[in-house]
Amino acid sequence: MKTRFVTALLIMAFIIPALLCGGWLLKALIAFIIIFGGSDFLSLSETRQKWPVFIKPALIACVFVILLIPEALSLPMIGGCILLCLSAPVFTEHFTVKDSFLGITYIVFFYMTAISFLHIYEADPLYIWYIIFATYLCDTAAYFSGYFFGKHKLNPRISPKKTVEGSIGGWIFGTIGSFLFGYYFLQASMSLPMLAVSSAFLSVVGQIGDLAFSAMKRASHIKDFSNFLPGHGGVLDRLDSLIFNFICFNMIMAVIAL
Repeated sequence: MKTRFVTALLIMAFIIPALLCGGWLLKALIAFIIIFGGSDFLSLSETRQKWPVFIKPALIACVFVILLIPEALSLPMIGGCILLCLSAPVFTEHFTVKDSFLGITYIVFFYMTAISFLHIYEADPLYIWYIIFATYLCDTAAYFSGYFFGKHKLNPRISPKKTVEGSIGGWIFGTIGSFLFGYYFLQASMSLPMLAVSSAFLSVVGQIGDLAFSAMKRASHIKDFSNFLPGHGGVLDRLDSLIFNFICFNMIMAVIAL
């Protein structure tokens, strides 16, 4: 418990200044997630230990390159990266076709996570705090609702401990709590209908994200993505729901802007 608490303090000491100050600290935070979260994600490969030494750095570099070029060129560049991933098994038997699809998913998924985060932050930094609040309030409420009232398993195939009652409690408290947060802090930049829709969606999508990453770990027969964060597992173990919600909120912003 002490290790978990100390690690949590160190995480907050890194994340909070980055979100408050922006600039190079924010870029460092994004780079950290792309590199170390990406390492967690790519560890899902059954043959990763046999990969040629340049493969993993090349996949990570692809995400940075796509982020750094003008957005108008990002789609063609993603296409080029897909071709490279699909071609790699032709030249080495240690990077399989399954690895190709894992690499493609990593590039697209982490690019979408980073660009969604940047779009949201540029629109209003308070949106980031709103999403974080919605995500972890839902997660906390789901835990205690399940602890006190949980009787019916939600999805034992993926997460045996989660319950329907916990999920409903998380959604209710997450929706109401995040709506109130937005009502008091985001009225200048967010209409009430948008706030209501976003709060309801984030409290659902975050839970789906949690289950989706649990399904990945279960399929790979691992408990945590890594032990990079002592007491917390890997970077993705802390960011699973949040990543889904960043992408979801960016989609909501894009639809409303139409």
